[in-house]
Amino acid sequence: MGSIFQDKAGRWRGVVNLPKGNDGTRKQKVFYGDSNQTPGQQKRELQAKITELEYEINNNLYLNETNDTMEQYLKKWLKVYADENLEVTTRELYEMYVEVHINPFFGKHKIKDIKPMQIQEFYNEKMKDIELKNGKVKKGLSKNTIGKLHSFLNRAFEDAITNRTIKYNPCQGVKKPKKQKYKPAICSEKSFDTLVEETKGTLDGVLILLAGICGLRRGEIFGLRFIDIDRINFKITIFQTKVRFNKEWIIKKPKSETSSRTISVPEFVTTSINAYLSTLKIVPELIFSEFQPDAYSKHFKKLLARHNLPPMRFHDLRHYNAIIMMKYGVPDKVASQRLGHSQVQITREIYQHVLPDMDRQASIVIEGAFSKQIEETKKTELG
Repeated sequence: MGSIFQDKAGRWRGVVNLPKGNDGTRKQKVFYGDSNQTPGQQKRELQAKITELEYEINNNLYLNETNDTMEQYLKKWLKVYADENLEVTTRELYEMYVEVHINPFFGKHKIKDIKPMQIQEFYNEKMKDIELKNGKVKKGLSKNTIGKLHSFLNRAFEDAITNRTIKYNPCQGVKKPKKQKYKPAICSEKSFDTLVEETKGTLDGVLILLAGICGLRRGEIFGLRFIDIDRINFKITIFQTKVRFNKEWIIKKPKSETSSRTISVPEFVTTSINAYLSTLKIVPELIFSEFQPDAYSKHFKKLLARHNLPPMRFHDLRHYNAIIMMKYGVPDKVASQRLGHSQVQITREIYQHVLPDMDRQASIVIEGAFSKQIEETKKTELG
């Protein structure tokens, strides 16, 4: 219950006992009367403030706002929410967001004082290109990266609201940048056939088949073990993936339940794997341990140039696999399961782009349908 009294200096005060804070201690909220008002006016105003605060406390509406800075709060947030709920690679990414981008900009600001305009200013600054002393230009962050930063901050602020330590989420007043869709370089079937033929019987040939024919991710390919390949039933099971963490390559479980999967593969894929393994004196635990994933991506770029083939990323072979499945009538649900996607919509939106010959075929089908309709109309009119 609050109380109003006059202190020794003659000032009127209103005092309310607050709920216990996160540290277990109980504090008081003190209101001071306006010395320019009469005692009666001061008492009425103080009583109104006390009544309002007591209502908030009694109805669980009171916010025990924190004085933590952004740096202090995010450090706690990562420890409480990230340790158990995030993959190690995602946690590392979030820690990078905090240390490299967020703390230098407003790490010392109190979290309760952050305004939407500051968030927007932060995004604007991060997207700017920076001219370095040597004359080179450091590109600003992409809209997609800013979108990820926004999602991270929004989640952190929402959790602060849930814990009743801030009144509102400043990210709600900032428009999230529209995601820019990446358009992969999709090779033609002719180019892919050339690539397969030129690398036949080599390690490159096996890796290209696993990406382009089986649709495996780069990390999944380099995480394959001998026991993951069923060479009798022509199947491959994804139990693990190889990813970068703390500047090292580690083995971890796939990022989702749907990424852990068993798929049937053409017999010639397992035959190619067998042929490669037969060239090794000792089969390592990870079959394709000759390269680290990032090193192979660089090697693949040089491989394409050596055979005068159009440039693309190694991951783009996975896009190629999705398109080929679509072109030859593999149902979306089956394609999605083979690619390890959690939703069919992901397969449709991200991976299934249209090849020029598919577009031409659609035109031929449409032309044939309309030509048939015109002929039938003429016959009806003549009849």
